[in-house]
Amino acid sequence: MIGQLKGYVIHRWDQGVVLDVNGVGYEVYMPDSSLSKIILDKKEITLYTHLVFKEDNVSLFGFLDRFDRDIFRLLLEVSGVGPKLALSLLSKLSGIELLNVLANEDVRRLQSIHGVGKKTAARLCVDLRERAKKFLKIKEGIEIKSLSYKSALEDRLIDDVISALLNLGYSYKEAKDAVSGLDLDEISNGDIKQLITNALKNLSSKK
Repeated sequence: MIGQLKGYVIHRWDQGVVLDVNGVGYEVYMPDSSLSKIILDKKEITLYTHLVFKEDNVSLFGFLDRFDRDIFRLLLEVSGVGPKLALSLLSKLSGIELLNVLANEDVRRLQSIHGVGKKTAARLCVDLRERAKKFLKIKEGIEIKSLSYKSALEDRLIDDVISALLNLGYSYKEAKDAVSGLDLDEISNGDIKQLITNALKNLSSKK
């Protein structure tokens, strides 16, 4: 799985970009929300990506924000929702807007998006309502942490630690408390494995 690419945009078309990574050009499909921010200014950018395999095709989808990439993956888990429809949803709504629509079961708002019928809109709300609420809580926690930690890199590390703890079966509250106990110097160091280990230690010390 190709989860991230860092390089230079050498071409942009209405559905995505060609990203030059060490001489290799990757065609990456992007939602309008991300594509509109791409400027051909020879500056290196990072795209958070998701690779989709089909019998006759391999496609790469990219996002400027890791959070939007994770929402894209969430949408793909719903029966009947493919990458093109997921990309369309994230083109019309920001990640946060989409999560709020799902959490509030706003079927009408979903149906206003091309390609989303009544049944698909209802299925999205039923399948993702609770998970959307969970994602919103995670995002809220990251925004709170952003007030305390200086760099975007540190925010992403916090995001990764919280996600790892949730995947290990801990509740959002437990994950948030564990991250709150991390030292600023530990986060600045950028060692994700060590951060997770220290967060687990924080959890063990509270038992």
